[in-house]
Amino acid sequence: MIEYNLVKTKRKTLALYVRHDGSIEVRAPLKASKSYIDSFVEKKSDWIHSTLDRINRRKEEKKTIRLSKEEELRYRKQFSVYLEQRCAEYARAMGLHFGTIRVTGARTVLGSCNSVGDLSFTYRILFAGEELVDYVIVHELSHRMEMNHSPRFWSIVEAAMPDYKERRKKLKEFQHKIEFITEDTNEAK
Repeated sequence: MIEYNLVKTKRKTLALYVRHDGSIEVRAPLKASKSYIDSFVEKKSDWIHSTLDRINRRKEEKKTIRLSKEEELRYRKQFSVYLEQRCAEYARAMGLHFGTIRVTGARTVLGSCNSVGDLSFTYRILFAGEELVDYVIVHELSHRMEMNHSPRFWSIVEAAMPDYKERRKKLKEFQHKIEFITEDTNEAK
């Protein structure tokens, strides 16, 4: 029998999740019996195993980038200069304005745009290459005209970058294949 974490909630159906760490979670209605849940998991065992195999392959293919705190700070500064230039170029071409630009160390959010037009980008996308950085820039600048991910938003992105779908796909692959570790060089050894 496959081991799983069970979470009972006020839901009507069963849901099965295979997490990135390989753990399995089942969300079930409060009144669902253990035998019913076990049967559900057993029926999904092929899917569970194939998903676990895919997760393990991704882990094996993952590249680790190790940086010291000093290196991270240097990359942030360099990236800030690059972003100022590229954001200005794309904003001009798209006919819009933006506020300040901030470079962060965010791990999962690659970029963001707030309601006053301030832009934030994680320095980590610098390692994805210019083509994908430009996609994130266009994506965030497009939020200056549409603060959601509606069809109108995507048409704005496409007008500025017709191949955005391909770049978006490459960016997702990059996120799955790269792991960043910032090492504190001042730690006692």
